[in-house]
Parts: sequence; structure tokens; C-alpha cells
Amino acid sequence: MKHLSFMAEAPDIRRMIELRSPLQIDPDPKGGWQLILWAGAAFDYTTPFRALLGDIAEALGQNRENDLWLPPYEVGEDFVEGTLRFGSTLLRIYYEHSLSYLALTSDSEGALREAADRIRRSAQVA
Repeated sequence: MKHLSFMAEAPDIRRMIELRSPLQIDPDPKGGWQLILWAGAAFDYTTPFRALLGDIAEALGQNRENDLWLPPYEVGEDFVEGTLRFGSTLLRIYYEHSLSYLALTSDSEGALREAADRIRRSAQVA
């Protein structure tokens, strides 16, 4: 299986976050749509979801400090919910270490498709 890697640059480091499969948009069982990013191995609590979300915010042209909201970090956190503003759309965030995936959800399939296209431009297939 090919891996999709998300490249990000910080002032003094360059890191790569590998995703387990290409981005996919599916109907959200709770209503609306979800963009799924499979990020690591199940139960790997070192998967850097918070850093990945900051990098995604920047790939979407957003400011990670102003447009990304996550609850305060907790050791061993799992099943985390937050929000990410993308233009005029508020994307709901959910990630879990148990299955090692991140989901961005919205009632707007178009907004998620546009977000996926922007994220893909910052991604690299390894």
C-alpha cells in the first residue's frame, strides 16, 4: 500500500507525518460529510495529531493560533474533539489514538472537497 505523507516545516525542524491511506470523503454517520486522515498505528499515543492539525490549518491558509481550537492537552488523551475555521466554514475535528485517525466533518461536502484539495497540495505520496 502506498503511504501519503504530509510535509510540514517549522522554523528549525522539518518533519514528515505519514498517513496510512489517501484522503477520503465519506458521509458522516451523524449527518453531513467527513474527511478522513489515517495517521498512524492503532493505539500509538505518539501520533502527533495536534501538530498535524496545526500543519493542516496552515495548508488551508488559516492561522493555527486563531482558527484551530482544541481542548487543553491531557496525558493519554483519546477521542478528542475540536474545531478548525476554514474560510467561513467551521470544520468539526475528531481524532482518536485507538484507531489512529483524524476526521474533519462538515455539513458542506464542497467545503470538505476544497479542504482536501488544499491538503493534497501539501502532501506527498511516499
